Amino acid sequence: MTEKWSPFERPVLSVDVFLSLYKTNHHLVQQLEEQLASFDLTLGRWCLLVALRSGSRAMLPSELSDDLAVTRANISNLLNSLENSGRILREFDPTNRRRILVRLTPAGHQLISDVWPVYEETIARTVGEKLTDQEQAQLKGLLKKLF
Repeated sequence: MTEKWSPFERPVLSVDVFLSLYKTNHHLVQQLEEQLASFDLTLGRWCLLVALRSGSRAMLPSELSDDLAVTRANISNLLNSLENSGRILREFDPTNRRRILVRLTPAGHQLISDVWPVYEETIARTVGEKLTDQEQAQLKGLLKKLF
């Protein structure tokens, strides 16, 4: 009698790699979420603030959605929560009043300054202490090949 192969007992290597990436990402996100919670932030809200700061200009919600690879509905919810907490401001584009621009408020800029050291330390603890600089560079190069 032939033994039936089960993908769960011996997954294809690429599936095993994917599952390892997924679990690792989940673990890292949990670590970050725990730290960000003390600032009343989720990882999504934090990434949106960082995207605005990195862009160095007011941005359209659609640009933020594309930049963060999330749906327009998710961006809207993130913007609502950040606006309600005074961290961002939505205003009409003076060159085209049909468009809304999003920008950081002074409170948003201050929050990024306050949170960045905690963000960096959390990542350093979860990645930097486990992988050498050379391993991190190698992993970064390998991950870039996937997208």
